[in-house]
Amino acid sequence: MLPSETAKTVNCELLSENSNSVITWVHPLPDGRLFTVVSMSKPLSPHNTLPQDQFLFGRFSEDGGRTWDNPFYLYTWPEKIASMLYAGSLLDSRGHLHVFALRISCYDEKDHIFRGGIGHVRFDSVAGEAPVYSDVPCLPRYTGSLNGCIETSAGRLVVPFSTLAGNADSKFVSSVIYSDDYGLTWSASNDVSVVSNETNLESGAVEPIVIERKDGSLLMLIRTVLGAFWYSVSRDGGETWTRARPTKITSSNSPGSLLRLADGTILLVWNDVMGHPLQGVRYSSARQCLHGAVSDDELQTLRGARILLKKTPGDPDDLHNAYPILTAAGPDEVLLRTFEVGGKGGSFWRNEQAFLTAVRPGFLWKTALRDNWDEWVSDSPAANDGVEIRPTTGNIAYAAVSFPYATAGEITVRAEGCLPGTCQLVLSDCYLDRMNFTPNARPGTWDDQLGSLYNTLTLSETGVWNVSWKDGTVTLTVNGKTTQQIPLHSAPGLNHLGVLFTGDGALKITQFKAKAFKNRWETGIEP
Repeated sequence: MLPSETAKTVNCELLSENSNSVITWVHPLPDGRLFTVVSMSKPLSPHNTLPQDQFLFGRFSEDGGRTWDNPFYLYTWPEKIASMLYAGSLLDSRGHLHVFALRISCYDEKDHIFRGGIGHVRFDSVAGEAPVYSDVPCLPRYTGSLNGCIETSAGRLVVPFSTLAGNADSKFVSSVIYSDDYGLTWSASNDVSVVSNETNLESGAVEPIVIERKDGSLLMLIRTVLGAFWYSVSRDGGETWTRARPTKITSSNSPGSLLRLADGTILLVWNDVMGHPLQGVRYSSARQCLHGAVSDDELQTLRGARILLKKTPGDPDDLHNAYPILTAAGPDEVLLRTFEVGGKGGSFWRNEQAFLTAVRPGFLWKTALRDNWDEWVSDSPAANDGVEIRPTTGNIAYAAVSFPYATAGEITVRAEGCLPGTCQLVLSDCYLDRMNFTPNARPGTWDDQLGSLYNTLTLSETGVWNVSWKDGTVTLTVNGKTTQQIPLHSAPGLNHLGVLFTGDGALKITQFKAKAFKNRWETGIEP
């Protein structure tokens, strides 16, 4: 099939797209329809004073999310002063609809003053009957996002948040609120902290997600500025959490999403991406691609780590494909709702573009692939017979692709054209964007830090390039002759290949094959 030059989705099907407030979290209903909440809120401001009604509406889809009916009225928030920003929703086992809001009374970026709390309304069903509203008094602190909520096997609702403690120098801490009466009353857990020695507001333990493990314990994955998720465990249903510890799951400063699949395995979707930091900070907030991986041992190991949503030709370097939300839609299908900021369509913060896609996670178990041209990320559109690579911004030519994660594996690439003398292969356990290799893209020592994230092999001629790695050594063979061996550093395995050169020239990749011989890698999460 000929890949589309505008195809954002890879290994999944784009169902619909709309603004972030019109397609929110999506819930399958027993009658086969899908339901989502539409939110109308007042704008954020440093000091909200003017009253303004703020509404919730409902919306149904009868064709699996491809088209949506007109919205219908659900609720008017009783709060008139604070901004009531939709944060997330949950359908519990008794059919109650729960909607959570970020109740923000002060949002002053200039003076770093942030005040707010959490609002919650429970309805008897998605039709909006018998609303019961409450400010959640047990966690009266500013929060910026909610990224998932669950009902445990014991019937407890567990909703993770990250909040600011309130002082001028505070960083985010993670905790949960939980309810044993289906949302009529709430309690809060202890705070979980992550120390990063960063001064930026977003450092700390940010935007946690939670899943129940088969032994009944709860696992929390936490967004950090430290290049990987951290985790915490609760063995009492979310009331208390252990001290946070680092995982080995590479991630930029971005949240993820977790879902238990029908076969008992766990799906993780996240930004397996690293790159240049924001101006003035040392950490990466790169989010050009979203990835998926699966686990059959309660997240002790993962497999897959393949691209689901990607940067396409024409997208700016600072594109965000982020904030995934997962919902089971059947025995072998998952709904993935995410949003985009900074795309070529003009999306921006507070006017994000939401995407709803259908994912069949079975492909993440595969250990081999061939000629996956639609999975390549390049400034030039892919064709049905390969990928062309030419210099663009900064005189850099670069294209990258993901493949099944392997601690021992092999890649075969056939390249045609006149090989520039600067051509290299870049190997890593995460997506690296072209902007990472643009000279002077960011000041400071970031280039040295970035260099520890990948391995490079120098090419001598076009033809067939074979790369294999095992036992900590990477070997490059060009046209049947071994030309280079290097130690594999920075990660236990690989799942991304980049082709990089500068100056004049053009290459066309006409064949790509990858095989994972050892496709399971440890996350560092203990049982």
